[in-house]
Amino acid sequence: MDHAVVRRILGLPEDKKLILFGAGSATSDKRKGFHLLVDALKKLETQINPADYELVVFGSSSGDLPFLMKTHFLGALNDEISVALVYAAADVFVAPSTEDNLPNTVLESLSCGTPVVAFNIGGMPDMIAHRENGYLASGFDTAELADGLLWVLKDQHRQQVLSGEARNMIVQSFTLRCSAGRYRSLYEEMLEIA
Repeated sequence: MDHAVVRRILGLPEDKKLILFGAGSATSDKRKGFHLLVDALKKLETQINPADYELVVFGSSSGDLPFLMKTHFLGALNDEISVALVYAAADVFVAPSTEDNLPNTVLESLSCGTPVVAFNIGGMPDMIAHRENGYLASGFDTAELADGLLWVLKDQHRQQVLSGEARNMIVQSFTLRCSAGRYRSLYEEMLEIA
């Protein structure tokens, strides 16, 4: 979907770079890493003009924000259309989780063609190909997380390439047909062994 159209629908600025973060209990569940995101954004602000960037948060209606970047809290999103619109409005999705296996938010973001920046933990490298459809920072290194956000956001052409690759990753590896085929192959292999 076109960024400008989606942003108009959601009442988000068309002239800013939008960083998206979200999860169930986004700002209060320590495992989702909002505290690490706050630290990364404070570091990012030393490299950018904070007036040109805004944070969008879903899954929470408030949070402690010790940085200058304007923040939009969207609360809980309860339907697929709203979720898809928010991902489509964003320039990048950030997943600063401290522990996660295969988070739906990352799959949803990639499905909508929005690159993802996350820590290289758990199942993140199963979905995010470093510098191909997003960026993987070393575990819990908030300076590197900030660098990853900047790397995605500072080059419009690179961001478009990452966006296309994000969608391609889902189509090639995470559709229901792909998953069912992998399960079928696994079951057939197990039957041959038995």
